[in-house]
Amino acid sequence: MIALFIGATHANDHVAADEAARARHLIRSTRRIRRKSGETVGRLIEQMRDLVSTTDARVAVDRATKAMPARLRSSAFAVLVDLLLADGKLEGNEQRFLREVGSDVKLKPETVQRILDVVILKNQL
Repeated sequence: MIALFIGATHANDHVAADEAARARHLIRSTRRIRRKSGETVGRLIEQMRDLVSTTDARVAVDRATKAMPARLRSSAFAVLVDLLLADGKLEGNEQRFLREVGSDVKLKPETVQRILDVVILKNQL
């Protein structure tokens, strides 16, 4: 999940401050991460940042999507959409990125669109 969040923040070649803050919050509040020590989480975040900065964000995202259990795919995708909406908009590169990730995690296009619609609506409140 950490690689997915960090990779997502680089979807449009820059990281908005709101997206970075939301990514940190999501990483630290995810149930699977909460059980780990702060030191362990810090190391994991640094490893993923290094991976993204030395290769390509897409490499980190590909690894994350391949390792993701099927039962978490739609939920993780919804969280990812919410993360990219932290700055209030989905730019073209971000939309393309989300559609690619949706396909990578084997979500049907109509499921991807439904999740997008619901999360966008939620963020209008």
